[in-house]
Amino acid sequence: MRIGLDLDNTLVAYDQAFLAVGKEAGLLPPDFAGSKAAVKARLLAERPDGRTWETLQGQVYGRRIDQAVLYPGVVEFLARCRAEAVQLAIVSHKTLLAHHDPHSTNLHEAALAWLGRQGFFGDAGFGLAPENVFFERTREDKVRRIRTLGCDVFIDDLPEVLAHGELPRRCRKILFSPASGSAPDGCERYVSWSEITHALFPKS
Repeated sequence: MRIGLDLDNTLVAYDQAFLAVGKEAGLLPPDFAGSKAAVKARLLAERPDGRTWETLQGQVYGRRIDQAVLYPGVVEFLARCRAEAVQLAIVSHKTLLAHHDPHSTNLHEAALAWLGRQGFFGDAGFGLAPENVFFERTREDKVRRIRTLGCDVFIDDLPEVLAHGELPRRCRKILFSPASGSAPDGCERYVSWSEITHALFPKS
């Protein structure tokens, strides 16, 4: 079995990162609390052109990705995949450079380095090969990559990716959606990685 995984907001949780970096940068008051979505809503309300939000987003996905964490249950899922000899690939829609970043941070390199620190690569970790991490510039390129890889399963937090007309019908489409919502036709929705593990490995 080959399983494809989205990266941002699927494997990687950013809520605490946006809060921490936003407060450090003085963009959020010290007592502000809320999710990434709440941070985005506040910054867009203050500056509707999106520049403040995009600047913060570029920092969190780039130089400050160290503040991000894996979602609960991801480690156990990856360990189970390794035990079952599942072939894993990460396919992410990610631009090369951060928005409004004077340092011109390479987001692909930042993400790869973060994955390495989390133990994704090498025999001592989850066994994913760096060459099986793909960063695509457009959503269409991402879907084509999933198709080219021949993924039996793809897991994403975006319904629009899973509902894309070019995604193969035989690919099992799983929506990771901790918040409320419904999955597109032909997709399964789970609110946690524990649920995903049990769905893919019923004996676990």
